[in-house]
Amino acid sequence: MIKTLLDSDLTPSQLITRIKTLNMSAEVKKLADQLPKPTARTFDSSHRAEIMRLTNTYTGTLTLHCNKSGNISLKAPDNAPASEQLYSVPGNSVLFAINAESFSIQLYDLEDEHLTRGKLVIVDASNPLFIDGTKILFDSNPTGNGHPAFIGSINLPDRSADISAFDRATLNKIAWFPHDDSAARYLVSLELLEAAQDPEALRVAEELIYHYHPAVAWKAFQVIQQTDLLAALHYVPQLRNLQNSRLNLLLDQSEAA
Repeated sequence: MIKTLLDSDLTPSQLITRIKTLNMSAEVKKLADQLPKPTARTFDSSHRAEIMRLTNTYTGTLTLHCNKSGNISLKAPDNAPASEQLYSVPGNSVLFAINAESFSIQLYDLEDEHLTRGKLVIVDASNPLFIDGTKILFDSNPTGNGHPAFIGSINLPDRSADISAFDRATLNKIAWFPHDDSAARYLVSLELLEAAQDPEALRVAEELIYHYHPAVAWKAFQVIQQTDLLAALHYVPQLRNLQNSRLNLLLDQSEAA
C-alpha cells in the first residue's frame, strides 16, 4: 500500500490522510525486506555497491522505493554534528514517524537569498508533516547533535528547480546547483567547450538554448552572445517565456549593456 503514496495527483491532505491510515512501521519494514540481499551468486562487494547506490551520502538516507513521481526513503538515527549548510529540497515532501518514535524538525521560511527561522515541529505517528519545498526548508538536526529516531520520508521532487544552500549561522544563500542531473551535465559541458574554445560550442549552445532549465538556457545564451550578439538577442523572447525572475534580470542587464 505504501507504494501507492507516490502518486503526484494526490493532494497534500489526501496524502496525509492515507499515511495516518497505514501502519507505516510495517509498511517500511516490507520495503526494507525487498532491498537487495547477498546470495551465493553475488560477491559481498557487489551487494555493498548496490546498497551504496541506494544511499544518499549527503543526506544520510536510504531509498526504499522509487518511481517516476518520487521516492520513499529512510534516515537512520545518528549523532552526527550539524553541517555548516542547510539545503532546500525542491518539490513536496512528507516526513513521518515509525516505531512509535517522534522527532523534531526545525522549519525555515524559504526566500530567494535568505532564510527566516520558523517553528519547531514534533513529528509522531499521529502527526506526519507535509512540506512545500518552494516555501519551506526543513532541518532534521535542529539540536546539532543528530536525531535519535528513524525518519521516514515521501519525496515528490521538482526536478526543474534548483537546490539552494544556505549558511547555517547567517541563514544567507551561499550557493545553488541543479536538482536535475542532466542540467548539471549540460552546464558543465557548455563551460568546458567554452573554456577549450571548441568551434562546436556554438552549435551545441544553439541546441541547448531550448532547454527547460533557466541556468542551462542562460549559459547557452552567453555562449551564443560571444559569437553573434544579434543571434543571441533573437532568443530573448523565448528565454523570457521560461518566466524565471532571475533569468529575466540577467536578460535585462544584458540588453542594457
